Amino acid sequence: MFLKRNGGRLGISTEALRTMQSYVQREPGSHEAGGVMIGRYVDGGEDIVVDLVTGPLPGDRRSRFRFHRSKRSHQAVLDREWRESGHTRTYVGEWHTHPEPDPSPSGIDLEDWRRRVQRDTFHGEELHFVIVGQTHLRAWEMTRNSSCDLRPLNRMHCAQSREEGARDD
Repeated sequence: MFLKRNGGRLGISTEALRTMQSYVQREPGSHEAGGVMIGRYVDGGEDIVVDLVTGPLPGDRRSRFRFHRSKRSHQAVLDREWRESGHTRTYVGEWHTHPEPDPSPSGIDLEDWRRRVQRDTFHGEELHFVIVGQTHLRAWEMTRNSSCDLRPLNRMHCAQSREEGARDD
């Protein structure tokens, strides 16, 4: 679980985490992978739960240091999930892997994220981005404003209270 800028939380389901972690680039020849994050807004719209993610689909282009997501095949999954969920599951962001232990966004990632925030259709004012490294998973949010503010999201401890910011012992 990650703490968002507005005090809300970004949670990632076990199923979504397993899918992302199944593509970790541990071998020298493994390629980057990625997809879209599909989730729902809860608790008045500030908290988001990522229910599932797409993995690489037909039309995607993958190499050791690059992943390019095909729009058509991932959009078909988003459309299906939107319909089948009664219009509650929606596009909340993107994820991909990096062949490094503790990932950080590349210049190409940042440009792609800015373009998505400015051009994509989505609920709310921000999109969320996850990079899965060999040992760490990191998350960021970027807001839909003129400067496309990027902010890293801090991981919350499982027992951490949102109101108090303390741990339960």
